[in-house]
Amino acid sequence: MTTASPTVEAIRHHYEVGTEFYRLLLGPALQYSGGCWLEGEDDVRDHETAQARKLDVFAELMRAENAERVLDVGCGWGSALQRFVDHHGVQKGVGVTLSRTQADWINGLGNPRIEVHVESWEDHQTDEPYDAMFCSNALEHFVSSKLAPSERVSRYRKLFRHLHGMLKPQGVFALHVMTTGYMPRDRQVLDDMRFLLREEFADCHVPYLHELAAATQGLFEVTDLYQDASWFGRACRVWLEYLAERRDEAVALESEEIVQRFERYLDIFAYSFEKGYFNNYRLGLTRIDR
Repeated sequence: MTTASPTVEAIRHHYEVGTEFYRLLLGPALQYSGGCWLEGEDDVRDHETAQARKLDVFAELMRAENAERVLDVGCGWGSALQRFVDHHGVQKGVGVTLSRTQADWINGLGNPRIEVHVESWEDHQTDEPYDAMFCSNALEHFVSSKLAPSERVSRYRKLFRHLHGMLKPQGVFALHVMTTGYMPRDRQVLDDMRFLLREEFADCHVPYLHELAAATQGLFEVTDLYQDASWFGRACRVWLEYLAERRDEAVALESEEIVQRFERYLDIFAYSFEKGYFNNYRLGLTRIDR
């Protein structure tokens, strides 16, 4: 029987590698998506600045300034929530994650305006609607690649309907999401994609943009759409450089096998964004109220 979502174990395989390893890999920001560099900025030297700027871009996109409540779906280590409450006046930031180690890290921040729930998006409920919602490169883990195309769209639609019901009228859901672009039938590329989708991110589906468009129909209006593939590709190259510089330390923290896994997957991601095999879109989805 095909499950609608990748298993919890498959997701934790990647995201419950130790937080100290991720701090070595990603830097202090613990931001696991592309940064927003300005012209002339250096990828490595200005990486932390670019990551903070990316979050500011999203705060503006979802009109989060001084909002009462913001939800981060798949909240990572809480970096976005921390930025929103500390720099944009959000009164309460709520995160949802399946990773216990990420939740432990967020709780360890000791920020009284942030709360985190270890649960899936479909189990999250709220008595009070959110002013805005955010999801950065987590939606790729929400739908099984084993589903038929029509079933995938139905599953995405269930997600968007659920979020629609928890968002205030005219609220914005800001989404950063990878999508599948042109995929050549090159043997090496196909082998690399099999590694990603069978081993590192088992059973996860990188959606097509048309699947998301169909799933949001009548629920959200796409009010902003930007292509940020270069942001993510550059970030992957930075993380590979970080890892190379401290490789022995990374192996000591985890293992040679885990370090090799991350080296391979980051290299695949980097060239896939650079060549257009994967896209990375920034979307502003405004709730439709009939």
